[in-house]
Amino acid sequence: MIAALATALVLLSAQSVEPDRYALTLSVVDAGIETIAARTVIIEDGIASVTVQDATGQFEMNASLTPVQGDGDGELALHVSVISSDGQPHEPQLTLRRGGVARVVIGHEGPDGRMFRGLELTLSPINAAE
Repeated sequence: MIAALATALVLLSAQSVEPDRYALTLSVVDAGIETIAARTVIIEDGIASVTVQDATGQFEMNASLTPVQGDGDGELALHVSVISSDGQPHEPQLTLRRGGVARVVIGHEGPDGRMFRGLELTLSPINAAE
């Protein structure tokens, strides 16, 4: 009985140690038209890289997702670097609750309130069923 209980505890602790997976999506808009849409998976305490090219040039995205130490228990820090074809880096950094969704928009809106030129990053958890 004690051996079965110990085995169950080991299995439960192994399941909770597995890092959560998140989808990181990059969308680039030029003249009101989405020219790039890229998606990658990043895990807690992991990194991800994506390189894509369109008619205007190449975009490179590097990201890290790390647990916040200390008082930020249950929070994650997302650090992203997006380098566009003109070589100008965009480096948003944000903190979010574990399991939460984050969205960053960098750019210019048109008169209708829609993105005219810029980029959007979205981080959202991936369910185990996906």
